[in-house]
Amino acid sequence: MGGSQSTRKVTLEQGDMEGVVKVSSSVVRRMRGEPEEEPSPADAPPSGSEAGRPRDGVPRETLLPHEQKAVLHEALQERDRYWQDKLHSVEEKNAQLNQLTVEQFNKAAEEVEAKFIKQHYKPVCQDLQEAVMTCYIENPKQTLNCAQQTKAFTNCVENARLSMLQLKASS
Repeated sequence: MGGSQSTRKVTLEQGDMEGVVKVSSSVVRRMRGEPEEEPSPADAPPSGSEAGRPRDGVPRETLLPHEQKAVLHEALQERDRYWQDKLHSVEEKNAQLNQLTVEQFNKAAEEVEAKFIKQHYKPVCQDLQEAVMTCYIENPKQTLNCAQQTKAFTNCVENARLSMLQLKASS
């Protein structure tokens, strides 16, 4: 009688008032000697014991074989419907998350385009650049002959850069 130990869980919480301890209703029922209520998980599929027992509570062993088959078939269909519903709800959540992700991606892409891609600059010193290229083509083995055109192009680019910096600084 006293040889086996009970493994019941008791949770005690300290209330707002000092010296008051809250005890769950299941502990109160056990203390009074009332039968325990079995927890009914709301999100769990029907268990195997329910599948083997028809709605009237008669055990499966007392049913005829074709009745057992019908009961099992009904239980399987019930489980199938349960998991189909679960799958459908997960697919809906996935579609919503996917839509949200696409919207966030498009918004981020638009922001990046507005900051970086849409900036167009006109070429600077294009005539001097063409003069340098022409000189290099005409003098492939004597590139020092193009020093004057190269220096003029470099000065032009530097002046354009400084004027852009001054424009940005003043605005």
